[in-house]
Amino acid sequence: MNTKIGHVINNRYQLESLLGDGGMGAVYRAHDRNLNRQVAIKLMHEQYARQAEFRNRLIQEAQTAAKLDHPSIVRIFDFGASEEGLFIAMEFVDGGSLRAHLRRVQQERKYLPLSQGLQIGSHIALALDYANKQGIVHRDVKPGNIILKRLTRADKPGEQPFRAVLTDFGLVKLSEGSDMTRTGMTLGTPTYMSPEQCEGLDLDGRSDLYGLGVVLYELFTNRLPFSFQNLSEALAAHTKGVMPPPIHEARADIPPVLNTILSKLLAKDPADRYDTGADLDAALQAAMISLAGTPTQIMTPEADILAQVTDPPPGYELSIDTPGHPPSRVQLTQAVISLGRGADNDIVLPAEGVSRQHAQLQATSLGWEVLDLGGINGTFLNDRRLRAEDPTPLAPGMRVRIGPYVLSLVGPEVTPYESDMAVVAERATAVALGRTTPAAEAIPTAAHAAPVEDPLAIFLPQESFTLEPGRRTPINLEIVNRGPVADRVTVRVQGVPQEWVSTPTEFIDLPAGATTQLSLAIRPPRHRSTPTGRQRMRLELVSQQHPRLRVGAALTLVIGGFVSFEARLSNSQIRLPETVGVTIENTGNATGEFSVTARDPQHALQIRGERGRIHLAGGQTTAVDLELDAKQKSWLGGGEIYPFEVDVSSQAGGRVTLNGEARTGPAIPMALFYTLLAVVVFCSVIGVLTFLFDVGGFFGGSRATSTPTSLPAVYLTETAVALTPTIDATAMTLTPAPGQDTDGDGLSDTQELAIGTDPNNPDTDFDRLSDGDEVLRIGTNPKDRDTDRDILIDGDEVLQFRTDPLRRDTSGDGISDGEAVARGLDPLVFHTPTPTQTAVTSATPTSTLGPPTFTATATSTWTPSATPSITPTPTATQTPSSTPTASPTGSPTATPTITSTPTNTPMPNPSVACLLNPPTLDGSYNPAEWPNSPQIQFQPEGDLSGLVQGYLGRKGNVLYIAWLINDVTDDPSDSLRLYFDTTRNLGDPDTADRFFQIVRDGSLSVQAGIGSNSDGQGWNAGYSSSNWTAVLGEPGSNQWVIEMSIDIAAEMPALANPYGQMAQVLYTGQLATWPAGGISNNASTWQGVNWLPCP
Repeated sequence: MNTKIGHVINNRYQLESLLGDGGMGAVYRAHDRNLNRQVAIKLMHEQYARQAEFRNRLIQEAQTAAKLDHPSIVRIFDFGASEEGLFIAMEFVDGGSLRAHLRRVQQERKYLPLSQGLQIGSHIALALDYANKQGIVHRDVKPGNIILKRLTRADKPGEQPFRAVLTDFGLVKLSEGSDMTRTGMTLGTPTYMSPEQCEGLDLDGRSDLYGLGVVLYELFTNRLPFSFQNLSEALAAHTKGVMPPPIHEARADIPPVLNTILSKLLAKDPADRYDTGADLDAALQAAMISLAGTPTQIMTPEADILAQVTDPPPGYELSIDTPGHPPSRVQLTQAVISLGRGADNDIVLPAEGVSRQHAQLQATSLGWEVLDLGGINGTFLNDRRLRAEDPTPLAPGMRVRIGPYVLSLVGPEVTPYESDMAVVAERATAVALGRTTPAAEAIPTAAHAAPVEDPLAIFLPQESFTLEPGRRTPINLEIVNRGPVADRVTVRVQGVPQEWVSTPTEFIDLPAGATTQLSLAIRPPRHRSTPTGRQRMRLELVSQQHPRLRVGAALTLVIGGFVSFEARLSNSQIRLPETVGVTIENTGNATGEFSVTARDPQHALQIRGERGRIHLAGGQTTAVDLELDAKQKSWLGGGEIYPFEVDVSSQAGGRVTLNGEARTGPAIPMALFYTLLAVVVFCSVIGVLTFLFDVGGFFGGSRATSTPTSLPAVYLTETAVALTPTIDATAMTLTPAPGQDTDGDGLSDTQELAIGTDPNNPDTDFDRLSDGDEVLRIGTNPKDRDTDRDILIDGDEVLQFRTDPLRRDTSGDGISDGEAVARGLDPLVFHTPTPTQTAVTSATPTSTLGPPTFTATATSTWTPSATPSITPTPTATQTPSSTPTASPTGSPTATPTITSTPTNTPMPNPSVACLLNPPTLDGSYNPAEWPNSPQIQFQPEGDLSGLVQGYLGRKGNVLYIAWLINDVTDDPSDSLRLYFDTTRNLGDPDTADRFFQIVRDGSLSVQAGIGSNSDGQGWNAGYSSSNWTAVLGEPGSNQWVIEMSIDIAAEMPALANPYGQMAQVLYTGQLATWPAGGISNNASTWQGVNWLPCP
């Protein structure tokens, strides 16, 4: 531990943490007490501070940099001598050095994005141009002397929010000369020195541009331009060696313009280089414009230097020392870890002196930092109290005190900030030309050296595992340490939810050269949300000795499906006649087929509405209505109770019996009966009295006489018009025009859009009858497989059983066609029902516990054709002397309609995930590059072997999608279709909408919508675009993969949040559509997808 932490320099600068340590001095983060700000303190080691030449160098650096005022040159605040030695107080830049970022990127085997490399080059070129105009040559331009400063927003349009800052002016050559820069002296870092600098000649600004060229070559290729093993070879390579290989040989996506720029920068003769940094900046700006306008088809793995850290740096643990207890260790597996007394913290410290929400550990791209949250108790780093809400770097070995607890970070050493004070080759420590003392910045090995074997390896006993939801499956790993140093390792899981896998909770020891066994267990939950089919998973080693090492093994998980269900009655106590709802919920993860039948043991009830072949996807719910009434009714009796039973059965096995009771009532309500009885009695009394008065002349009066006129008979005439299903002739023509019937089913696309069928599918409801036959010839519902609800699909009735698909009971014997077939009877023959007694074992409805999930229920109502024109013409005429004649005539007429009434709960929109790095599009699907679980999942109805999974991610304005398509055939004509409603304005396709098609044989096409979203037009097959790409792969049997990217800014710049999307996979003889019911020419049937902003 550095003993200077906590010291105060000149009673002003309090040293808080070590940022970097070089051979000649160290750099600290410090707090300026006078101005209450963060600064960086460069403090020279005492043994060098006593030597005049090194003292002069530090003084020269301070004086030189203090004269400069440029946004890409670090600012100098103060300089002086103290008890700790000579120091410089300078601007604190917390983004880390370019060398540290390059090291991280190279260990991840990725590249910096070209745009970021060009921006760094532009910033440093302008800084050098400014310094050279002040008569200053830096002499040591290298990644270790460039710091990246994060900005809240970019300095100018087209740039990203960071600035490259040049530091360390300790080797500058002032125009008036200096003893340190006399001729014959070699100063600088050999890797980045210009030929004239290697030879000790006079230098100008073009020498610095050469060093910047070496930096840019390394930025773009992760290699140095020259191969050498020692100082002598390095000097010879710069002065006499051949030109380095073109950079496109190391990285295929490099545009030719960058080859030209680097060839000019690395020219041996200064006269062949750019004259000034401003000239170089102009060339780099032109390259940026050229790069932005060129679509890139070759995807190179890149690591954004500004990427937000969502995964913690590997290999770290937190050691917690509690008084009176042995130390404990916690593996740091989250990017942000909260500490405090409250139970909701990630690490709970339940003692006095700890605030409820006390502090946080935060992962950065270069390690960890600690943040005090502002409690009254305070957080102490190496016994110095931290300021609230001020992130402070935390290095291994540093002690954090929170109340009585002492916490120490354990893990690999990472230098967040590099100091290169010792990078000088001069007479005292080595070096006039020709001597061979190694420089402080190590000379790399040859750029084209053979790859080194990874020090760790992981092996699996097999590549594929079959899993059953709810069952634990063990997996044994073998880990080998090939290196000479003992290590501590654990395993990280990628590709599946973390809670599925039981992994070690701490690092395990792995001696050098040893092999160890490690056991894992995978248990997919028995829940409706568990996906089925093939899932890719990756196990990756996490090493404390090699934190950036990426060694792992991929395996395939084949997850089975299961069907379970719950059923319930809407009302188990009813009064006849009544309709009872039966709700069925598929609580499994696979599509199941269910049936609903009912019976009453006493055979006293009429039950209608039984159904079979009810297909429900996992998590889906539906309702079946049963109509119950008594077979015989008592005129005045009633009150009988009849039990009934409803059986809900699954084709996969399992049955639930629901019990209810039905109470009958009298045919004539008692109130009406008593009213009629009173009327009869009253009429009888009046009749008797009338008769008595009339016969006897009881009161002596004469009996009135009347001469009735002849009364005409009363005639009632009714005319009924037969119900004939038709399509409204005013809405469309029944004969489709040539070229307008895409799927060849006899209906034009316009007709299909009007009635709600799919113009790209000849049989929308998959009932074996074409949509045209159903509408124009038979009269069945083209969107309902079972129009008359008799448990037989329409196609089976027409083609197999010859029954009427519009009548539930073709023979009229009271037995539905489906029940007759199930009982082995001929549904065309009239049968006298024979009462039977059926014994059924009751089962208790199952109950499955789990998190709430979305349920969608759809109910469609089909009205064949229209309400017919019925003209009842009753004419009643009665003339008791002179009575007016009333002739009411009613002629109700209705327009034929086809109605579908969905009553669904809307499906939640999936969201496009934010990616840290763009995935590699190679058709192999690496789960580490994509979201942990698919946002889209669907399959052909009732066919689990055709599962389709879609993974959606974005990086900037580029949308990346991976599709895993299970397909038992190898038909090259199978294809994926992907539709975008760009502005989410629904309707038919408009010019902003897109339709992408990827065929399994490798054919790619894209179409744009036509016109507006209400003109009835479809897709423009003549459209083409280069703003997208797709790569196909066949990673396993019965599965193919599509990895694609779309430049949203170029192809669909108006993409809304959410936008609309539909996906279809065309198999051999099958079609899978997401969302269910989606129609290619009707964006109103597509699903919304959230296009959320990413940090």
